[in-house]
Amino acid sequence: MKFAARRLLVVCLAAAAARCSNIDVVTASYASRSEARASGAIDRGWIPAWIPESAEGIREAHDLDSNRRWGLFDFAPGEADAIRAALDPSSVSLTGIECGIPGRIEWWPLVLRGSLDAGKIRDAALETYRTKAGSVIVVVNWKQGRAYYWAE
Repeated sequence: MKFAARRLLVVCLAAAAARCSNIDVVTASYASRSEARASGAIDRGWIPAWIPESAEGIREAHDLDSNRRWGLFDFAPGEADAIRAALDPSSVSLTGIECGIPGRIEWWPLVLRGSLDAGKIRDAALETYRTKAGSVIVVVNWKQGRAYYWAE
């Protein structure tokens, strides 16, 4: 086999392997919190129990092997205090933190992928927190009524 053909084969195999990474990540969407609860996603811990009753447009992804999870939801402005009650009130800097969400999760914002930059996150009108338990990172756009969360 000629060098160029071998090289092409190696590149193709590497690309195929990359596409198969995170194969155990499962995604789901729910119209409302009650629908997510009925599915068992809250009881299983894929969606945090603290999301407000008004939560809608819920999307979540979870890795069956590692229990990593990511999600987003929209909420009514009147429920902001319910979300704040679950959060450590101190904003945290995410600069240098890695968000290792699989690339195929198309609904996750680009500003929250890979090595994070606090300045870019702030420029996107997002505020960053950890839950009081500290195990989940939460990023919120209070004006738009949208929150993102993940735990790795």
